[in-house]
Amino acid sequence: MTADYRSVFTENGALYGNDYIVPDPCTTEFRLRFRAETECTPRVLKILEIMIPEDAPICCEGYQMLSLTAGTFGHHRQVGRIDEVRDYRLYDGRDGILGANFFAFHADDVWHLMGTTSCTETSVFFRKNGGVLEVYWDLGDITVAAGGDYESEYICFLTGDSRDEILDEYARRINIRMPPLSGYRSAGWCSWYAYYAGITESAVRENLDCMAQDWPELSLVLIDDGYQPFMGDWLESSERFGSGVKRICEDILARGKCPALWISPFIASGGSRLFREHRDWFIRGADGSPVPAGDITYGGWRDTPWYLLDTSVYEVREHLARVFRIFRRDYGISCFKLDACYFGAVPGTRSSRPGVTWISRYRLGLMAIRRGAGDDACLIGCNAPLWPSLGLLNVMRLGDDAERRQDRANLNSEMLRYRYWMADMFWTMDPDAILTAPLEGANPPEAAVRVMTAQAYALGGLLMLGDPLRETRFPGGERFFRKLFGNVHDRRRAQPLNRALTVFRNEKDVITVFGGNSGEPLAAYRGRYRVFAGSPASEADFVPAGDAEILLPEGAGRDF
Repeated sequence: MTADYRSVFTENGALYGNDYIVPDPCTTEFRLRFRAETECTPRVLKILEIMIPEDAPICCEGYQMLSLTAGTFGHHRQVGRIDEVRDYRLYDGRDGILGANFFAFHADDVWHLMGTTSCTETSVFFRKNGGVLEVYWDLGDITVAAGGDYESEYICFLTGDSRDEILDEYARRINIRMPPLSGYRSAGWCSWYAYYAGITESAVRENLDCMAQDWPELSLVLIDDGYQPFMGDWLESSERFGSGVKRICEDILARGKCPALWISPFIASGGSRLFREHRDWFIRGADGSPVPAGDITYGGWRDTPWYLLDTSVYEVREHLARVFRIFRRDYGISCFKLDACYFGAVPGTRSSRPGVTWISRYRLGLMAIRRGAGDDACLIGCNAPLWPSLGLLNVMRLGDDAERRQDRANLNSEMLRYRYWMADMFWTMDPDAILTAPLEGANPPEAAVRVMTAQAYALGGLLMLGDPLRETRFPGGERFFRKLFGNVHDRRRAQPLNRALTVFRNEKDVITVFGGNSGEPLAAYRGRYRVFAGSPASEADFVPAGDAEILLPEGAGRDF
């Protein structure tokens, strides 16, 4: 079925003639349904074709955190660093892939959106083929019995005068189907960007001393990758942690701080004890042997080869629950950064338990982790499949890793401008760490520090410093940063990044605006702020990211 978007985005349009898209009589949404005459495994179904103008601005999510598509329908571009077909080998190598979860575009002065409002077993993805948007339903390896129906995810078709309007309505509908968990706000220090995988016990203690003496505003101490001997052996400590991670966590608590821990729960390296002793716990290939991640998707960033835990297996879920229960009960850890979550839900991988898709397998794994960590624990998702994580994580990273470079700061600022609408609707946002100090020859430009701080301020979630704490170098001094970190618990819902401010107070009370939304006119600020971009600006001017300044009206910045 191919239809012009005008007929698709009407309440009684051509959709009713599509066998796979069935109206829900109780809502304005639709349900995806497949009916089998004979037993079959349909795998991927094309459910719809929509003709869209080539010059229509678009926005389309990726399946996972590192991918995002924007531009126009005729000339789309990757906003995120990762191309999911090229780098992650998703979608069976189809060309023209735009992304997954939802697709929004602007035509005839109206914004239109098609997207799934639930994601518990299957997913939807989008492909451009000439002037047509093709919409596919990926059912994984679900088998439908002869004469049977399979009904799964809900989808909606929305129109509105602005992208904010349709995204807010879309988020509301998702929250009905997949209610969010409580959010989490805190400030702290993360070891990764200061020491990477070379973190040592002495380095943690040195920064803990600095926090206890000089940084009362920081409460979390996040021990990142490097504390363990191998990926997968999370309860063991590497030789660089002679006293053991448990002892360090006890000392962190004794100093009045909160220990937090990085863990990649869905993978293990080939050298780990876990892999050697439980090879039957991992995703297997056609020959029945555990398959390395690099044979089917991106292979991992260190301590490879990685193997993927099969969380459809009961014993695997019990293992995960036990690990997190020990961390919570015996180590006193209540905040966990779950990294490499994507590897728990790699499309195309088959579960040992029939009928369990990669999405439902991943969600079973997250539920086991929650059971072990406790209902009140904070679970932070990173490198995660986005819609499959809905309703199961408190905090989500939605940008790439921070780096001490301007181009990476700009990349993250653009990704987060497109995703700000998720903040405090689905989860609290984690904008990643603020990096101010030179490290290994990389000296972060002041403008990059400002952009990183702008993200942290605007999103209002986790605020983390990623420097060795005795080497921090804040533009204009520490006063603003201390107020920013000290006020994190008082923040309310995150602000849209296309209207958010970076409060860099100097002697003239000048602050830096955190960009426009890829060409939002300055008229959006009319009546609220006097805006200039190097020279007096007209209302028709645009604000490039990090390139404009605002003079705050008297009293507008009283919170800082």
